[in-house]
Amino acid sequence: MVNKQVSRKTPGNPERYFITGLSMITSRGTKGPNIMTAEWVMQISYKPVLIGVFIHEGSQTLENIDKTREFGINVASQEQTTQISIAGGYSGTELDKLKIKSVFKLIKPKKIKTPLIAGCTINAECKLVKKEKLGDHVMIVGKVVDIRYDDSKSPLLYHRGRYFCIGSTTEQDRIEVNVHKDMLEFFKNIAHEKFIVKCVGAIVKSRSKILVMQTPKNIDTIPFAIPSPGMNQRGHLIEFLKQKRLDLQVDDVPMIKRLILKNGKDIQRVNFVLFKGKIRKSTKITVWKSPIEDSLISALV
Repeated sequence: MVNKQVSRKTPGNPERYFITGLSMITSRGTKGPNIMTAEWVMQISYKPVLIGVFIHEGSQTLENIDKTREFGINVASQEQTTQISIAGGYSGTELDKLKIKSVFKLIKPKKIKTPLIAGCTINAECKLVKKEKLGDHVMIVGKVVDIRYDDSKSPLLYHRGRYFCIGSTTEQDRIEVNVHKDMLEFFKNIAHEKFIVKCVGAIVKSRSKILVMQTPKNIDTIPFAIPSPGMNQRGHLIEFLKQKRLDLQVDDVPMIKRLILKNGKDIQRVNFVLFKGKIRKSTKITVWKSPIEDSLISALV
């Protein structure tokens, strides 16, 4: 019997296998308002909100933006395949696209003079802050001066010449751990409403038990801390252990456990970066607990 294997051929244009969103860029010039479709549109800053758009050199849209120093970004919804196709299928010199009957419905802007497109997931009004030629496109960066969104709309996706919609969500690969109410409230409090709590901790074993420490709420956990963003995880853990007078030798190989702590319908996502530890000097504050007695500790080891 011949064992048939499915071979995966390298596509002729692999650079076109990226999946993108679709936006309609509105602008205005001496010939009136114009619209074009752009795949390469992305937010590149939170404060201030900056959005980058990549446009072919020589386009009517680029000429308009050069003159007015403003433009609109209209992120297409899944109902707008017709608008996207027309906006991308004709140039402004070929056709006054916004005058086509019953295709585009315009929205009056608030902070700029360029019109926006109705029915989109996002409408952003932008002022030009940077222009630079990169490869065969020109990058324009706009500072958002006004933005609105419609969360009832689902964005349109594009891949290999076809349109796609966002389907059902895919849950992240996390271990679900049922914990008692006090434990969940403890982690929700230290989360300060963050989506994920990022912790770094030490796993220290002795026979069949795990080293634990008690929190101010009388909750037993492994020794752990919450580093600030950008802080070295292992280094922060070592300093934390010193402060707690735990003389541990900490391994340099990290592990990670991604958990969802649950109590009824209430949840909190927690990431634990873990390092194996070994006691160098025992102290009176050392407490040991069997993983069987605690669902969180059991999940971590």
